[in-house]
Amino acid sequence: MNQNDTAMAGPGQKSAEHRPVPRAPHSVRFSDSEWAGIEKEAAARRMAPAEFVRHAAVELSIGKLAPVSEPFPADLAGQIERVFRGVYLLATLRRDEMIRDGRQEELERIAKAASEVQASIRDQAAKQPKPRS
Repeated sequence: MNQNDTAMAGPGQKSAEHRPVPRAPHSVRFSDSEWAGIEKEAAARRMAPAEFVRHAAVELSIGKLAPVSEPFPADLAGQIERVFRGVYLLATLRRDEMIRDGRQEELERIAKAASEVQASIRDQAAKQPKPRS
């Protein structure tokens, strides 16, 4: 019974109403952007942010709330890591070559365009409905 952390009234008491079990404060740290997202989702559900966090954490811990996505299998995660490292190495070599060739302005335009694409992808992802269980 973990729904509201309640306990049943004991024998000899007049009612079997639920009594809240006292809660102790615990500290959790969030970045400002994470907290803003929590506040937004909590407000959409007419909940206090702390209540929202507690609810999500308890539901996840007892298996009632599924994570947003399943973790990558270890072999796939390893492949992704190797591809990332290869792309990073190639991009770094190309960047160094462009700087050596005096193509700094072109490099800056490419970097700016890449940053804009990343921001666009983040914005689009933020607009997608979040999966619910």
